Amino acid sequence: MRQPSEPKLYLVRPPPREEDDAALAVAAARGEPWAASAVWDRHSNLVRGMLRRALGATDVDDHVQEVFFRFFQHGSEMREPALLRSYLVGIAFRVAGSELRRRKVRRFLGLTPSGEVPSPAIPPLDAEAREAVVRLYEILDRLAPLSRLVFTMRYIEGLELTEVAAAAGTSLATVKRKLGKASDVVFRSARRDEALMSYLSRHSGREP
Repeated sequence: MRQPSEPKLYLVRPPPREEDDAALAVAAARGEPWAASAVWDRHSNLVRGMLRRALGATDVDDHVQEVFFRFFQHGSEMREPALLRSYLVGIAFRVAGSELRRRKVRRFLGLTPSGEVPSPAIPPLDAEAREAVVRLYEILDRLAPLSRLVFTMRYIEGLELTEVAAAAGTSLATVKRKLGKASDVVFRSARRDEALMSYLSRHSGREP
């Protein structure tokens, strides 16, 4: 009669409490079960904030999921795992750029898929700031997608110029040129609006 076998014990590695970005990226590329959650927990708020400020709050959750879907699909291609944050910023930049180009097409056609042209959804703010942000998005809507993203990533998100250039996949000189032109358009359009000018000055550090 066969004796009942003893239960087998399996050693399962628990998720580490504090892994740096390089270790997280490597683990995610290997398909470690804990790594996906760890990457999301550490960086999803950053990505969500960037996309919300670049695009407005409309469908932001869908865009955040798109960023992380692309990362988990292609993260193994990262050459420098320590630059995980910058890699995600770059994906977010491209996702936002694609969405802005789609919006340009929809505005050109005069309709969104629902048949209406939406105004941007704005996160909770005081009444004065909310009105300023609505008017800011009206100006940003007139910019080319790359110029708009460069402006928001630099002045609203607060990224360094080198980070913006890396995210955009372009040269620092190009970013400076785009930023200068976009800033001139935004501030020239806003100069006659005291509330908007005050809001821009607080966020960009640029004097009226």
